[in-house]
Amino acid sequence: MQTPFFGVTPARTCRRHAEFRPLSRVLGARPHLAAVVLAAAAACSGGPDTAAPAIEIRLEAPDDDARGARVEVVGLTPADLAALRAADLTDDQWAELFRVTVVRGNDDSGLELPPVLGSYALGDDDQLWFSPMFPFDLGLPYSVQFEPTRLPGRETAELEPVVAVVSLPKPYVEPTTVVARVFPSGDSIPENQLKIYLHFSAPMSNVDGLEYVSLRDGRGRAVEEPFLPLGTEFWDPDHLRYTVFFDPGRVKQGLELNERLGRPLQEGDTYTLVVDPTWPDAEGNPLQAPFEKRFSVGPADVTPLDPATWRLRVPASGSTQRLVVSFPEPLDHALMRRAVGVEDATGRSVDGTVETSNWETRWALTPSQPWAPGAYALVAAPIVEDLAGNRIGAAFEIDVFERVDVDGTTAGEEHRIPFEIR
Repeated sequence: MQTPFFGVTPARTCRRHAEFRPLSRVLGARPHLAAVVLAAAAACSGGPDTAAPAIEIRLEAPDDDARGARVEVVGLTPADLAALRAADLTDDQWAELFRVTVVRGNDDSGLELPPVLGSYALGDDDQLWFSPMFPFDLGLPYSVQFEPTRLPGRETAELEPVVAVVSLPKPYVEPTTVVARVFPSGDSIPENQLKIYLHFSAPMSNVDGLEYVSLRDGRGRAVEEPFLPLGTEFWDPDHLRYTVFFDPGRVKQGLELNERLGRPLQEGDTYTLVVDPTWPDAEGNPLQAPFEKRFSVGPADVTPLDPATWRLRVPASGSTQRLVVSFPEPLDHALMRRAVGVEDATGRSVDGTVETSNWETRWALTPSQPWAPGAYALVAAPIVEDLAGNRIGAAFEIDVFERVDVDGTTAGEEHRIPFEIR
């Protein structure tokens, strides 16, 4: 037995008249089906071709088995079927007559996708089938277009395409993915905060995360345009971490956006970052639950990082104790993990496990091998930043062409803090 699954078909086959069969008639006694149904049946009346077919597009699958799913066009006349059998169409001609393509979400490029590969067959009644070479993906929409004017003998008929969007229902799966961590992890951030990192418990789909993230003020009102657009670019390679950037044009003083809208965050206020649970993970499933992160806003931070204020707790030689570095303020979590390290006297990096703690004011390295006595250096790359984007020797708010020295270090240079293990 074949169980039909249908999709939306908003077009018609005739310029003069179109009629749509209601959903209840198509589903009949199968209200449990998860697919959406709207089958288009069209016929011309009074036109130049009064024998125009009443065509419907359907997606059918065997009970409980999507592997045999196929797209079906019904309503062809016996003459059309006979002409098709005699025509011996090529693969390209079949695709021009009966085309199935994947629907791309969030794509406004205008590029046309190639047709889905598969085979065509004629039924005994008024049916024309398309069977894909590979099974249709559950939950993925497909666009179907049937061109009646490509039927043999109907090249001059005034017939419009019949189009549909069809999909097989995706089985319900209990959501398991959650927002696991948020950085900064503290509950207070500066007015000129630049980034927020969202860490997920499982890989996420490659979508624009800004569609699922909002910022609300203390009264629950949405903050106007707080984030930098182009949100599909801000995933890490594993799609486990998403970076939300506050729009620098609003954060940095003197720029047009800042003067027109002000900073997204205002000192003394409280805000809530809201993550919509409909954000799909890599399997297309929503998050297990909504997520909110509440924080207060302190004064803007416009002071460059000063390594002279960093404090090191040096371990003993022969041990695998942690080297601990304490900072007077939180640093950017992602940057401090990959841009701070330790080298020995020969310039070789010391391998080990890096951890951050105390709301990103502490960095620690546990070595893979016991510490050998000798000279070492803590090495900080020039990309290390605090929460407001200030770097060693350079404040975020200064002119980009101005050079600022802090304790003899020029902005843009690697900074080294020597220490000795005894």
